[in-house]
Amino acid sequence: MNLRGYITRLWKERPAGRLDRKLFVVFLFLIILPIGLITYFAAERYTATIENNTVAYVSQLSSKMMGKLDDYVTDMMKISIIPSYLNEIQSGLEMSNRHYQAEGQPKESASQNESELKLQITRKVERSIYFMNNIKEGTSNVYLFDLFGNPYYVVKSGGNRSNLQQYYDNWRKLATEAGGRPVLVSTQEIAVSAGSKQYMFTVVRDIIDKSYHSIGTIVVDANIGVIENIVTDLEETTHGTTFILDDNGTVIYDSEKKYLSRSMTDNAALAQATGNEGSFRHKVDGEEQLVVYRKSEQTGWLILITVPERQLMQDALKTRKITIAAAVGVTSFALIISLILIYALTRPLRSIVHLMKQVQTGKLDVVFPVRRRDEASLIGVSFNRMMARIKQLIDDIYTAEKRKKEAELERLQHQINPHFIYNTLETIRMTAVLHNDQEVGDMVQLLGQQLRYSIHAGSEVVEVKREWEHVKAYIELLNYRYGERFVLTLPDDPGADSIRVMKLLFQPIIENAVNHGFDENKSVLHLTITYAMDGMNHVFTVTDDGLGMSAEALARLRSMLDQAQPQGTDGRGVGLRNVHERLQLRYGRPYGLAVDSEEGRGTAVRITFPAEHIEEPRTGGLANA
Repeated sequence: MNLRGYITRLWKERPAGRLDRKLFVVFLFLIILPIGLITYFAAERYTATIENNTVAYVSQLSSKMMGKLDDYVTDMMKISIIPSYLNEIQSGLEMSNRHYQAEGQPKESASQNESELKLQITRKVERSIYFMNNIKEGTSNVYLFDLFGNPYYVVKSGGNRSNLQQYYDNWRKLATEAGGRPVLVSTQEIAVSAGSKQYMFTVVRDIIDKSYHSIGTIVVDANIGVIENIVTDLEETTHGTTFILDDNGTVIYDSEKKYLSRSMTDNAALAQATGNEGSFRHKVDGEEQLVVYRKSEQTGWLILITVPERQLMQDALKTRKITIAAAVGVTSFALIISLILIYALTRPLRSIVHLMKQVQTGKLDVVFPVRRRDEASLIGVSFNRMMARIKQLIDDIYTAEKRKKEAELERLQHQINPHFIYNTLETIRMTAVLHNDQEVGDMVQLLGQQLRYSIHAGSEVVEVKREWEHVKAYIELLNYRYGERFVLTLPDDPGADSIRVMKLLFQPIIENAVNHGFDENKSVLHLTITYAMDGMNHVFTVTDDGLGMSAEALARLRSMLDQAQPQGTDGRGVGLRNVHERLQLRYGRPYGLAVDSEEGRGTAVRITFPAEHIEEPRTGGLANA
């Protein structure tokens, strides 16, 4: 079947579970999904990168621009303080103040004496005003006023304000309230003597003499052309619009000159410009725009730079179109290659499926013919090896079952030895009884019980009452030997008898107390076992009033309990170590033994394990003999 016929059958025939259809769907997802996601995220990332770079670049430019504006305003403020240090200006203003204070307020039509006085004062301060006019490029004019509102200035070619008295009262009020500090006045549309109108922003300051008295007011005007010169480079880069507003929302500069000196406090974009700097998106006349803003800490002015979305995304849209076209081409090519691969892969796989169906009928001598060295042929080789392995496993299972039966027989034979020991001890006991030696008989019986309990291959978890029986039998044997010198006290708590504990939990601890705590000089060694609940834990404490141990010996014993491979301790604590390890193996590291002792006053061993019911399955063992 050729590739064209295979593709036709792939789409028309739809048997359930067809491998080639599944492979095609997998290839479809593995090709389209990653390429689509990569294309989408790459375009989004590129767009975000352009926006972030634009914001960063515009922020950097706006910072430099704001710095230049701050410097310019600072220079204007420095110009405004010059009269406070020039004697010529101060003496001229004081002369004017004295004259008008004596004569009263100036009249609408000044007399000849007044005109001569003003001319005299103007000549006195003319050089200083001329100097201040030319300190900073872009300064339109500097005006001096005495306390009675009489202006003094130098006529400039660009024209001077023609309505000074209209603004004087407001300027004087601002200057007086500022108390000698400069006041920055927002852009205003003013008429000049040349007959035209201009937009200017102004610095006003109260003139203070050397005795800290107000002697007049200085007004420094600057044309917004100064700002325009600073902003030009930024607008050529962003192709957007620049706004500068004061802290009251009044427009100081507008690159389109539509909103100059107007208030924009109700503008939605201005409400989003919170903080000292940042950016946001805003729609203007239905067009999305990126707005970058920065606020001056010195003047309080806010600069807003708007960049149209179409200008911002111009390069990104071109890149996105190229990326999508490339993704479609790569996807189409990859799908064609995937169809060819599916066709090549499924032919040998069908042969393997046919052989597997023969194996299901019990025919194990089938072999896949390997003719090529590709992945499908490797599957065939693995199939042949699997069949050989199955045959080998059948033989191995037969052999293992045979050996298992032999091991079971051997285990049953090994049970004979403990039975022999039990029966021998029983024979010795009966012999002692026949010879009227009841004490020896009882000792042999107790020893047999101890041995049977210790090596019985039953459950490793028993009720605590069985442990009590084992411990009492052990103490009874010791009393036969030493003559009633050991007294054992068990918990007087019937509820504790049913607690399930590890087998041989208490006897090694009792034995350790007898071997290392028994004082030959004392008549009796008292051994006490107490029980308590500590939260969700069972706590048994084994206490003796024997020799105890020194602080050094106690430290060595505790170290031995905590070490993974303890060093030799002269036989002390081996049984304790065994119990401690078994508790931690069963319940975990937080549980086990804790030892406290004081030399001459005895030892206490605290046994802690969780209050849980553990039932171990019995694995079989010796029957009671």
